[in-house]
Order: sequence, then structure tokens, then C-alpha cells
Amino acid sequence: MFEWDEKLSVGIDVVDDQHQELFRIGRDLVDVLENASEGLDQYDEIVRLLKELHSYAQFHFSEEEKLMEEADFIGLAAHRFQHKIFVKKIEEIELDNLDEDQKNHALDLLDFLANWITNHIMKVDREYIPEVQKYLDNK
Repeated sequence: MFEWDEKLSVGIDVVDDQHQELFRIGRDLVDVLENASEGLDQYDEIVRLLKELHSYAQFHFSEEEKLMEEADFIGLAAHRFQHKIFVKKIEEIELDNLDEDQKNHALDLLDFLANWITNHIMKVDREYIPEVQKYLDNK
């Protein structure tokens, strides 16, 4: 879970670097949850990492959307909508529930995050690559 693989590369260095940072935050969450599994209270650290993920995801999405806009990518609106769904999901996390049952709620959250990020990169992001790469090559 949250292991970077070159098959996830979109071939645009700045985007790949940002995707790898999302994976790093995810790995940090996994590490914290392993400590929670051992009975340690990790609530504060989980909340800190969720805030970091929220903030970094918004930064990354903004940067990615700028590239798509500059490249005049026709699918920008749909892509932007997918980003909003992810951010909203992070914002809707019930922290009280998380605090009561850190292990189970955090595992559900990690499953969502890992699947969403991987599927988004492997499927949705692939749609803009040709247009953005063409734009960057001609820049």
C-alpha cells in the first residue's frame, strides 16, 4: 500500500514528484496505523497527517489543473470534479469516530486513499498526458 511503482509515472516530472509526495504521506499514515495496531494512541498524528494530505492534495490538484488549463485540455472540468470529490471526502472524515476506533476507521480510510490515488493516476490522469506533454514540448 502506497508503494511507488514506475508504472504509475505519467512521464511529467513535476507531476510524478507530486504524486510520489502523496504516496509518502500515505506511507506515513500506514506507519502510524501500525503503531495504533499495537495499542498506542495515534489520534494526534493521524489528524496531523490528514491535514497534511488535505493541504498537499489541494496544492497538487491546483498545479495539475493549471497544466491542463494551459494545455487547453478539454476534460479539465471533469478532472477538476474528481479532485473536488477527493478533497470533500477528506474534509468529511468524522474525527470523533476515528478517535474512538483508530484502527478500523483508519484502515477504511487508507483503503479509500490508496485505491483512489492509484486509480486516479492510472486511469483519469492518463487522459490528460498527451495534451499536457504536447503543450510542455512546445513551451
